[in-house]
Amino acid sequence: MFLFVDRSPRDDRFLEWKIRLFSVAAVLALVGIYLDERWMTGTALVVLTAGLLLRFLPRSGNGDDRSVEDEERG
Repeated sequence: MFLFVDRSPRDDRFLEWKIRLFSVAAVLALVGIYLDERWMTGTALVVLTAGLLLRFLPRSGNGDDRSVEDEERG
């Protein structure tokens, strides 16, 4: 049942940027918490939100390419 979990491999062209943004936000958050700087933790939240918004950008291509690759494999 698992609420429509799609485990098929997807080509995510922004995956590297998402990882980079998450890493930067994590460091900013930890340093901001350690130094007790609200602006730094707020900046970390903004960076995390930017990474989240990358998910909603349109993908390149039209998705027909994946079905052609699947037919060639199997």
